[in-house]
Amino acid sequence: MEHEPSLESGPSSPPWNTTLKVVVGVLAVILIGLAAYAFRAVFVPVILGCIIAYVLSPVVRDLTLSLPLPRVVATLLVFLAVIAIVIPVGVLGIQELIREAATFGNRLIAAIQTLSEMGGDTIHILGFEIVIGTLQDQIAAQLTSTIRDMIPSTVNFALSAARTVVFGVFTLFIGFYLTRDADRIVVSIKKLVPPAYRADADALLGEINSVWAAFLRGQAILALIVTVILTGVSAALGLPQPLLLGVWGGLLEFLPSIGNMIWGATAITLAIVEGSSTLSLPTPVFVLVVVIAYVAFAQLDMNVLIPNILGGQIRLHPVVVLIGVIIGLSVGGVLGVALAAPTIASLRVIGRYLYAKIFDLPPFPPDEPPGARAEAQPARKAKTKAKKARARKERPGPEALLD
Repeated sequence: MEHEPSLESGPSSPPWNTTLKVVVGVLAVILIGLAAYAFRAVFVPVILGCIIAYVLSPVVRDLTLSLPLPRVVATLLVFLAVIAIVIPVGVLGIQELIREAATFGNRLIAAIQTLSEMGGDTIHILGFEIVIGTLQDQIAAQLTSTIRDMIPSTVNFALSAARTVVFGVFTLFIGFYLTRDADRIVVSIKKLVPPAYRADADALLGEINSVWAAFLRGQAILALIVTVILTGVSAALGLPQPLLLGVWGGLLEFLPSIGNMIWGATAITLAIVEGSSTLSLPTPVFVLVVVIAYVAFAQLDMNVLIPNILGGQIRLHPVVVLIGVIIGLSVGGVLGVALAAPTIASLRVIGRYLYAKIFDLPPFPPDEPPGARAEAQPARKAKTKAKKARARKERPGPEALLD
């Protein structure tokens, strides 16, 4: 009688050789890339849903620990609270934005037409006479047509609102399910990692989590501070709608490198078209004052606010950020621009780990636990400042030297 294999041990499976592993890995990467390209339309709501889950999961976890509630109930309560706050604020804000955009567009059209009527038919440059009347009229007509197309009408607003509602509902459903199952999703992902590398995976996830936590927390604080600063600057300069300009500048902080330029262009355009309501200055002088104020704010933002609020974990060279912004714009539009910096910082963490493993270097510093590099930086800076202050205090003064 033949001995049958035990069912408990399971059927034997021969290991794959290196060539087969490489072929299967390359095919898997190609198939994943093709699938990502085919379903790229759902990337934006999925990414936004992941961000919502990342932000709200700690709140849900704290609620389940403080109250005897199932996670699904806690998730539902948190989402209902968020919806109750976001929907009224969003509706009122969009209505005000549409109204102000229409008013500004009409004023800009009137200014363009006035400038067109004030201009002459010819200009003289280096003794040459150039006829520009027809060209000037064509440019003014084209600008007027473009601005009128950009001014939101009732029908366009209704269609855009309907698309936004459907998009928002889809995103909220994704965010809800990801938030509800966040812990199980993380555990499932960790189980995919071979046991020998799970410690490295935990360390990498810890550092990437530090990057995104610093980015989201820092961007929220940065947007609030910039909103206050630009509202005050706009009101002091006498620019129209200072609160709207401040909020616009705060939102543009989520677009690295180009957000400042967009706000500066907006402020300079308003200075040319509207002038100042508080400063009695000629238009060219007032425009120069606005340019100086914009340059000063840009320097404050890039050299003081961003480094100190976002911290060293997100600090990247401006050229790297600009390249990331261009790639993000081509891949994910405005969302790609907004998430370019933390994505590059996360890839830097992964690249540093791969570099260390390839060249047999320690992937994590031996003097601190993995994943704690971002948390250790503020403490390290405070410790350095305290040491310098203590050294200055203990340094003998001129009186001690004379004795």
